[in-house]
Amino acid sequence: TLAKFFGGQSIWLWLKEIKRKRKEETRLRKAEVHAAISVAGVAAVLAAVAAENVRKKSNRGQHQQKRQGKDDEEEANNARDAVLASAAALVAAQCVEVAQTMGAKKDQLGSAIGSALTAKDVGDVITLTAAAAT
Repeated sequence: TLAKFFGGQSIWLWLKEIKRKRKEETRLRKAEVHAAISVAGVAAVLAAVAAENVRKKSNRGQHQQKRQGKDDEEEANNARDAVLASAAALVAAQCVEVAQTMGAKKDQLGSAIGSALTAKDVGDVITLTAAAAT
């Protein structure tokens, strides 16, 4: 009989179950895209903070260098910070790529990255991180 074909359910119940599953899959896919966008935002804010720290150290270092010679340890620290800023920018770019691959739209990413780049203090970064974690 037809009921055996539909797993012992009526056609209406079977169709209702299919519709419910599709709805759940769509919800899950949207949640994954949102998470990818949020993580891209966190990566962008980390890259921006790292780059800003390098810029500040560079400006401060130029003024100090005029007065006295830089020591090797400070130069190594500055080089390390520059490499970390570069790596953070690479991670942010990859997060954006992944989010786009998952279906994020450019305007969604632009908004998330824009919010990340306008983060003014630790509270803003914590808020972005908490949003990405949920």
